[in-house]
Amino acid sequence: MALSFGTEVCMSIFDDVIHKCHVCLGLTGNTGTEIISRMVESAASQALISQELAPKAIRAVLKREMSASTALPDGIALPHTKTDSVEDIVCIIGVHPQGIEFGAPDGQPTRLFFLMLIPFSKACSHIEFLAQLSRSLQEPDVRTSLLGAQCRDDVIRAILSHVDEGAL
Repeated sequence: MALSFGTEVCMSIFDDVIHKCHVCLGLTGNTGTEIISRMVESAASQALISQELAPKAIRAVLKREMSASTALPDGIALPHTKTDSVEDIVCIIGVHPQGIEFGAPDGQPTRLFFLMLIPFSKACSHIEFLAQLSRSLQEPDVRTSLLGAQCRDDVIRAILSHVDEGAL
């Protein structure tokens, strides 16, 4: 499915990935490596990625992070990589209550992690997804709701509450 067919197709992909995402509330760890590892391992425990391929996916995300940090201002990070470890886009959302140093340009701790594993066959699909996600996360209400989320449904509801259909 191409993303260039218009807003409706892009929104469909965005909604689909968000509804299928894996959520890790109450993340612990003091380093980016620990956070990324825990998020991917948690997704593997739910069969979103095979246990055997999880270490390969972790290495790919860490390699991508070493080339350029995906940390954004306001406590957000969007670590992602293209990998043959998955057959479909896997989105893992993590909330770290205290936050960690992740190289954010504003120097603030990163508390919200949106990790994406993208199969090579869908390498372009993630760009519009990340753009839409970034627009949603610019809303202070969305970030506040995510930090206060008590369950997966709270996370999904918060992200989809400010989807900007006209921006795609």
